[in-house]
Amino acid sequence: MRKMLTLTAVVSLLSLSTTAFAHMPEGLTLGVWQWPSTHLPVMDGDTSEWDILPDNVWIDPFSEIDGVLLMQAVAGEEGREPDSADLNFRFAVGWNDELDRIYLTFDRFDDVWDRDDVDTGTDVGGGDDSFEVHIDADHGGEKMHFSGSDFEDDDERVRNNGRFVHASHYRFPKLSNWNWMWDSSATWHDVEPYSCCPDSYTLDGAHGTEATIKAEWWTVAWDDLDHQSPENSIQHDFQQGETIGMGIGVIDNDLGTEEGANSKSAAWRFGERCAALDGACLSDFRLLPVDEARLPTAVEGDSWGHIKASYMQ
Repeated sequence: MRKMLTLTAVVSLLSLSTTAFAHMPEGLTLGVWQWPSTHLPVMDGDTSEWDILPDNVWIDPFSEIDGVLLMQAVAGEEGREPDSADLNFRFAVGWNDELDRIYLTFDRFDDVWDRDDVDTGTDVGGGDDSFEVHIDADHGGEKMHFSGSDFEDDDERVRNNGRFVHASHYRFPKLSNWNWMWDSSATWHDVEPYSCCPDSYTLDGAHGTEATIKAEWWTVAWDDLDHQSPENSIQHDFQQGETIGMGIGVIDNDLGTEEGANSKSAAWRFGERCAALDGACLSDFRLLPVDEARLPTAVEGDSWGHIKASYMQ
């Protein structure tokens, strides 16, 4: 099995951030590709639709700005240098205006794939290997996690955890769950029309072995998330050109039989992770306009299957 993905080395600096919050890395705004409703990716685990995206919206372990890596190992084996023989990945973020969805795709090689739904006991978070996404849709920079000392009323603490900034670990295959919104008590968020699709992946390998996985999925986002019901929640209305806050984490649990194997685990994230877990720790992502020049042309009514077949030849 190949150990190297075809990855881009540099992410473009799209613009300087002028917000009041010091999103990380400071001064960097990344792009979110716009999928028009006529060309939405099919959630089938065949991620070839995403190959039309420009290089500067893809992120990988070696992406850098001014010689500084964007992704850093900030938990577990902190400071670990990227090694494509151990872990290699690329990901990209898209959006759709009509449906108000965030689309994500993830392409990963891992020398030890961990997916058995067992708590590893490490401090990297998320249990199994996963892809963690924090979303601050209105770019408010609010705090997302509260302890018992923050509210006298425990119900209020539960209500505010993940209320304005929410985070999910996406894990494939599904097992007990695939979209674990760890900071919220919501139980309705992981199905349509709020997120999809736990089966949209292809996996070459198995738990405890070398593996390559490709996945694609989508989620909506919230200006005010009420864990008790979607009816009492306020969904975010995405607008072209707006800047949202997002945090991306790649969890790598390198398990083994030898003593101390868990110390090899790491969580790769943008910049540093704030101890307070708030929106100011996230990165700036701008919702881009449709790039008509990159969209494949097709006869009206053609399926993505036909379109993919045409431009992949």
